[in-house]
Amino acid sequence: MTIVDVDAHYLEDYTVLADYLDEPVRSRIRNQPQGWLVPNSTGDRYLSGRINRDRDVPGTNPRRTQPDEVPRIMEFLGVDISVQISNLMLTLPNMNSRELAVGLCQGYAEYMIDKVCDPAKGVFSTVIVPTQDPAKAADLVRRYGRAPGMSSVTFITQWAQPPLGDIHYDPIYEASAEVGLPIVYHASGAGLDHFLIDGFQKFIETYTLGFLFHNLATLVSVIVQGLPERFPSLRFIFQESGIAYLPGIMYRLDEAYLKRRSEAPLLTKLPSEYIRSFYFGTQPLERPENDEHLAAIFDMVDAEDRLVFATDYPHFDYDRPSAITTLPFVSEEGKRKILGDNALSVYRFDGWTPPERETSPLVAGVAR
Repeated sequence: MTIVDVDAHYLEDYTVLADYLDEPVRSRIRNQPQGWLVPNSTGDRYLSGRINRDRDVPGTNPRRTQPDEVPRIMEFLGVDISVQISNLMLTLPNMNSRELAVGLCQGYAEYMIDKVCDPAKGVFSTVIVPTQDPAKAADLVRRYGRAPGMSSVTFITQWAQPPLGDIHYDPIYEASAEVGLPIVYHASGAGLDHFLIDGFQKFIETYTLGFLFHNLATLVSVIVQGLPERFPSLRFIFQESGIAYLPGIMYRLDEAYLKRRSEAPLLTKLPSEYIRSFYFGTQPLERPENDEHLAAIFDMVDAEDRLVFATDYPHFDYDRPSAITTLPFVSEEGKRKILGDNALSVYRFDGWTPPERETSPLVAGVAR
């Protein structure tokens, strides 16, 4: 069995991108503190050390990832393929400067292709797009989308205005369809001091709401604006907001659509049917006390065919493959699909071949 991690985070320093940037962005990166360039996401993720995850891989830097460390981290997690997504670029929507946003996305793509991606070893990345400038974002997709190691096109969904189903972003979707890459919507924006609603006092509040809110808004926009009908060849993946919210929005949208079809004229079927054609990253997988409740959610969203496994490593709430292998109500075939086969069918992993081994980690009982 192949295990694919569609969302692992590469912890880089912006200065490593400088060699890949044009002026004046290059000098800004080299000569200014990082905090002057991009607002940070605040909040005590680790509760002053009380949340202590087993995340430090021997021989690696827990604060700055080095290219040669990625295979060791993959071995630590027990995955065969890893899609590395920049951690710092999760703050991309906070940048008002189009020049800076475009420059950083360009530099990030070139750095990952040059230094990090290694398809033969299962190390891949994604083209992160600067939604501040859709035309230049489309250029980046065409320039880097066919490069070895690029598996997808990623939108960071935080504060997207207009919402990401709007025709404003059509140049990016057109370019993605041209190069044949799936669209990933990656949630962000759970910081205590950079949230949509002012006044929350504790990180638990914005952490609970932030990732969910941005992907929920994106999901509604993508469907109501008819993106699957306008770009039928594109495949859509939503990451880092779990799955428990899906049944509620599926049936709420269905009810609204049946009353107001004229406001979504491009749709040819119920919103819930479109949602069941999308893919969803598993992390953070909700675990209610009663497994039957999670089993019901899995059934409503066709989980065995629509979920793709994600660790979100090295964040404090990362998941291991055991998040899936220990689910008592999922068939062995379903576990294989969620842990790897679904991702293999939707992402582009050119240059990777399965390793030779007699038994899968799941069968062999390797610690996960």
